[in-house]
Amino acid sequence: MTTQMATGKTTIEISKDGPYIVTGACRVLDARGAAVPVRGRFALCRCGNSSRKPFCDGTHAKIGFSGMRFATGTSAVVESYRGKRITIHDDRAICAHAGVCTDSLPGVFRLGKEPWIDADGAAAEAIIALVKRCPSGALSYSIDGGSADSEPRERAITGSRDGPFHVTGDVTLKSEDGIAPRFPDRYTLCRCGGSKNKPFCDGTHWAIGFDESRGRQASVVVPPLGLKRFSWIAGSLLIVAAAAAILGIEAAGKWDARGFLGKAPVIPDLNLTLEILLVAGLTFGAWLAKRGNIGAHRYLQTVCVLLNTVLVALIMARGMENVALERFTDLAPVHYWVPWLHATVGTATVAGGLWLVLQMNGLLPRWLHVRAWKPLMRATLAGYWLVALLGVTTYYLWFLR
Repeated sequence: MTTQMATGKTTIEISKDGPYIVTGACRVLDARGAAVPVRGRFALCRCGNSSRKPFCDGTHAKIGFSGMRFATGTSAVVESYRGKRITIHDDRAICAHAGVCTDSLPGVFRLGKEPWIDADGAAAEAIIALVKRCPSGALSYSIDGGSADSEPRERAITGSRDGPFHVTGDVTLKSEDGIAPRFPDRYTLCRCGGSKNKPFCDGTHWAIGFDESRGRQASVVVPPLGLKRFSWIAGSLLIVAAAAAILGIEAAGKWDARGFLGKAPVIPDLNLTLEILLVAGLTFGAWLAKRGNIGAHRYLQTVCVLLNTVLVALIMARGMENVALERFTDLAPVHYWVPWLHATVGTATVAGGLWLVLQMNGLLPRWLHVRAWKPLMRATLAGYWLVALLGVTTYYLWFLR
């Protein structure tokens, strides 16, 4: 095996929905510390599914890998824990869960206790030595209000065992959005593909059981034509078929024909069935995101939200004619105010869903991007569940009671 001399400038360029492109002299090591032979410009896998790890083999295109970043800043709010001699700073958003802190100084870094850091739990010198070993830069320290000076580090990229790339030394990170590591001489880059704070590791590899020894991970399925093409083709067919069915029923004058679920007409039956399936699909999409399969999450959520928008435009909006109000007191009967509550919550939910879909597909200008990305996603999913519940209630009030 060969070792590169770290001379000249070294950069890691983050390609859109693709690998890390490394240019310049830099040592590359595996989890055992053995040198990995590299030459000139090379690509490192960041989707987690390459069969040639640590190198990219193009699998990211087949699985529809998304480099989308859920976090809005370099990291979350940095928490500070003050002691008599030293203050420890902690940034959870970029913690790689290497375990250096809790394994080495359990009296300072206390799992299961609040506050979890006791800056007086060990000598300041011991804490300083440990903080310098933190590979992600999540931990830092200051003394008497002054930040610690950075120290020269070997220029290297090290693949940790079933975890991220540890980057040290003078290695410049380049990206389209200008995101930069908190400490330029030490940071960790996601290589499981599941971090919500890409390109930085946020510990997701531990939650999803990332296995560097295998190619495609257990939770990743590649349908015919690849995930991206299959999603757009199947999704488009589903949306067009639903719209055609609704318009065809209307054109045939069968809007009030007997349905297939019982006493209700066919259109309410069709709407209720699709609404329940949509919520199931959106919930499955949230699970995919939690498992780190961001690409599949993106396409599934997009199809579900667009299909829901079609149902709102072609069925639900027209259905409100049945509960038209002449005065506010008309809302008194339960079979009136429940549909109106359904419409109100549904409107807000559709707006939130469309906004998220436009943002995750890069169709919104950056100044319109939602900063509270994850809370909005959770609120929108909760909104869809509430809308589905109100839809079932409305169906019962109008057709079964």
